Amino acid sequence: MKSFRKRLALFCLVAAVPALVPARPARSAQADPKAALGTKALRMLYSAMLSTDSDARVLACELWGPIGNRAAVQPLRQALLDRSPYVRIAAAASLFKLGDPSGAAELEALIQDAPARAPGRTPDARELMRLIARNKIRVEALRALSLMDPKASLQALEKAASDPDAAVRDAALVALARAGRRQGSAPIAAALSDEDPQVRAKAARALGEIGGPESVGPLRRAAGDPVSSVRAAALESLGELADPAALPELTAGASDADELVRSKAVAGLGRLSSPKAVAPLRAAQAGARNAFISLLAVRGLARLGERVDPQAAQRALAQPDADARWLAIEVLESIGGDAAVENLELALADKEPRIQVRAAAALVRLLQRPAASGPAPAEPAPPPKP
Repeated sequence: MKSFRKRLALFCLVAAVPALVPARPARSAQADPKAALGTKALRMLYSAMLSTDSDARVLACELWGPIGNRAAVQPLRQALLDRSPYVRIAAAASLFKLGDPSGAAELEALIQDAPARAPGRTPDARELMRLIARNKIRVEALRALSLMDPKASLQALEKAASDPDAAVRDAALVALARAGRRQGSAPIAAALSDEDPQVRAKAARALGEIGGPESVGPLRRAAGDPVSSVRAAALESLGELADPAALPELTAGASDADELVRSKAVAGLGRLSSPKAVAPLRAAQAGARNAFISLLAVRGLARLGERVDPQAAQRALAQPDADARWLAIEVLESIGGDAAVENLELALADKEPRIQVRAAAALVRLLQRPAASGPAPAEPAPPPKP
């Protein structure tokens, strides 16, 4: 019975593929290699949603939202029934990006699914691992819900803010702050003055999740923290907020002595929708001491509409480091054009399934983009992390 349901689901998914392929004149549809390539990429994405590997299903669900085609709504609704909670979380988030809030109820259910604790007894090692795993799921559901419409789920968030687990409480407080409750971001911003650098870094990351102009000032100050991990967290959050006011801090961070800090700053510069970010990105590319930071600079320049050389990304697709290949795909997607499409087609045969799926999503986005539209605009939210 299970095998029959899986075959039926695959039939339904593949049948939906034509709805996502841009319409073309009937006379040339079968002879158009780009149409065939688009169909191939879509089939790979749909197949990933039915993979036995839950990580592949999660990634496919995550990528449908940024692709932006509402023909994926029905398959994503089906994914809300997946046995993996992480797949359901990813599907709910993408559905919201496609204008469908129906996944919020599933997120609330996951948040409220608190693990049972026997009163008066310390859990053994196995029980403790189960508690940690369950609460990790709840934290991820809270983060996804906070990026949707937290005001519509205040009851669930308020309850989670009193949860016995500290990580769940913190995630709930961030979501409530996004909804303008619990004194907003002020208590979290105050934690940037804590003597413990781990607390300061955690607060910087939380402010990036909360967002809003009130987070920018504290994060700009934290970008000068004496501890590199705090600076990196602050610059990453400033990049996610994509506020042009952070240009001085991101520019300074691009020449920081710490490599992680530099990478976060360069990535952040590439998310600013400001022509003033071009000069520091060019400088970062010219002075990069490793290929990864150079690729980050190229991606940022391409997102800003600057002409860039795709050869660095093409070379990175052959690197043994999967993270470098992932970033190369993002660079090619930002550059666009026929050369990018050709290289992304090669990446469909990558040895790692997640790279194949990422390349398929990039191809779908490029092939549904009007030819005259040029490079993709900078996005306020970061792409899935490699």
